[in-house]
Amino acid sequence: MNIPPPLRGDEKYRDLLIHIESIPDVPVQWKGTPIESFIMAQNFGWPIQGSGKVELLISTCIEFRYALPIPRMYAYVIRRASGRVLGSEFSVGYTMAQGVKYLALIGHNDCGMAKALTNAPRVVAALVEQGWDADLAQQYVENQLKRHAINDELDALREEFIRLKRVFRKLLIAPLFVCLHDSKLYVPAWYDSLNTELDAEEPNAPRDLIENLL
Repeated sequence: MNIPPPLRGDEKYRDLLIHIESIPDVPVQWKGTPIESFIMAQNFGWPIQGSGKVELLISTCIEFRYALPIPRMYAYVIRRASGRVLGSEFSVGYTMAQGVKYLALIGHNDCGMAKALTNAPRVVAALVEQGWDADLAQQYVENQLKRHAINDELDALREEFIRLKRVFRKLLIAPLFVCLHDSKLYVPAWYDSLNTELDAEEPNAPRDLIENLL
């Protein structure tokens, strides 16, 4: 199993991530919320218990090297390639109708979707092996790559955070980045300033973004 090195020693992420080494490192907007409890469980092993009143939705990657440290009845979970919510906006709306107020949006290093173009022929071959017509398999993979492939894991997290903040204006969204080496969570350095900027925008979700979901 290929486990990447710790993020602390990766030049790619130098000055781009804030280490969460104690409670004061948790952004003030997340204090006293299920997001803070989730972070403390992930980074420090603090116990969390489901109450039956679920207020947290977690969206993360299908990545098999990352396991969520949560018990039953604590959070709704969406797992999609790259961790983005694209195509699952109805699921977000459904969970909000059930009382969800917080979304933990989690990206990670060494994501396979950053290598999706390289792996595309293997995906096509896997579908053909399942009985798909080769041309249809090729067309399907090419179309899906437009939605799922990313160039950079942290940039993709930032773009999805911006999109979701504009689509779901009253949902508290916490962008987090997990290190696959030790499963520690980090806060992107751009979070505070970008969150403040987005909060100052028009309070209604832009119509064109909603129409793109139809």
